[in-house]
Amino acid sequence: MDTERYFLPLRKTFEAHADSTAAVFMGNYLKGKFQFYGIASPLRRQLQQEFYAEFGYPPASMFKDIIHYVWHAEQREWQYTGMELAVRFSRKPGEELLQLAEYMITHKSWWDTVDLVAAKIAGAVFLEHPELIAPYTGRWIESDNMWLMRSALLFQLKYKKATNKELLFSYILKCSDSREFFLRKAIGWSLREYSKTAPDIVLAFVDSHELSPLSRKEALKIISK
Repeated sequence: MDTERYFLPLRKTFEAHADSTAAVFMGNYLKGKFQFYGIASPLRRQLQQEFYAEFGYPPASMFKDIIHYVWHAEQREWQYTGMELAVRFSRKPGEELLQLAEYMITHKSWWDTVDLVAAKIAGAVFLEHPELIAPYTGRWIESDNMWLMRSALLFQLKYKKATNKELLFSYILKCSDSREFFLRKAIGWSLREYSKTAPDIVLAFVDSHELSPLSRKEALKIISK
């Protein structure tokens, strides 16, 4: 099955529902980094479901081609479509999916794609294959790519009691002196999520380490209530 031919009906549907005014607003919200059709997420998901109901979901053998196809598309809605398909495929996680997650993190990178890929796709693979955590996230946190570093901080976001706190804290300390907003925010976010499970541990960590004001504020949002 040819990827472009498979997605042609959905492309025509997206084009038919394009809203140039909304597209400008959505593009501005992401700092003008991406083009949009201007389709709000609820409507886009409805259109996707109608498409899948008629044409079926693609087989796993197409998945790599699909991700590369949607990531080369100009409109940002295509990347969202690809991510949501990847979440569906993450029910059977494996290293090939993790490699595609890394591709999604490092191409057309911004928080609107990276955060979902890190927590819901890479995170799902690591839960099933913990032996892959060290070789992948260890490389990510030491890389010069800020989005890979952010992903190393966020992949455990939904782990709750399964969180490896020693690993999380070690990764936080590796970049706690960074002046990069997205890393400071990720540090606070990861700690805030873990505080829902282990507030005393998070509070003790924050009190005993020097973090940026942003990281500290984000980390203690729930605890401070």
